[in-house]
Amino acid sequence: MADFEIGDIVKAKKFGPLEHDFSGVIEKVYTNSVMISIQDFDPSDKSGVNELNGRAVVRQKDAKMIKAVPREEKNDEETDEEKSSKKKTKKSSKSDDK
Repeated sequence: MADFEIGDIVKAKKFGPLEHDFSGVIEKVYTNSVMISIQDFDPSDKSGVNELNGRAVVRQKDAKMIKAVPREEKNDEETDEEKSSKKKTKKSSKSDDK
């Protein structure tokens, strides 16, 4: 399964009212699916795209990456520091409640 992010351009398989494959930009990423703003589609599918309000939710397995947005590298050390600072904030707020 590819690691999708908002802004990626993907191609998806036809489904429901659409008779042809389509492509678009990812607007939202869910656990196993993505919401795509349909940008490029076959003209015969215009009424189907209108019926879907220009958006489609498809399984990540059915979406193929065309162009990825630049990714920021996640540093494990920063993640650990963020976790420890969050724990400290929670502890201090609990002591303030007493």
